[in-house]
Amino acid sequence: MAAITPIQAIFAATTAISAVGQAQAGRQQQAAYDAQAADALMKGRSEAIAYKQQGADVLRNLNENLAAIIARSSAGNVDATSGSAATTAIFGQAEAAREYHQAQDNAVMAEGHAASQAHQYRMAGRSARDTGRINALSTISSGLFMFGQL
Repeated sequence: MAAITPIQAIFAATTAISAVGQAQAGRQQQAAYDAQAADALMKGRSEAIAYKQQGADVLRNLNENLAAIIARSSAGNVDATSGSAATTAIFGQAEAAREYHQAQDNAVMAEGHAASQAHQYRMAGRSARDTGRINALSTISSGLFMFGQL
């Protein structure tokens, strides 16, 4: 077996360094995608909380409106449980229920969208990691072939 020349040693070292760098770049890209996935989940949770707060605000406003209807009816000697006062209360309840359920649906959709987006980021990260590994192996294979030619 022939001794390794200085040029072969340098070539082997640079090939190894290049391969390690490619694998590391893939892992770093995966880490960046994983961070984006975490950010997407956090954003989705934040949006869901905002929608849930919106639903709670709708219910609070409904209670205020119903209290106002009862107070005005009583002040005018009108039965709050019948006639236009009751119709106004029923309409308010129906609108509040619609808005509340819409806010709850929006919260679920925000979390679902965030989970989907996070999954896509994680898949892109795995792909970047795998591509880095494949590039590293390709560099090593090419390097071994070229090393044999020196």
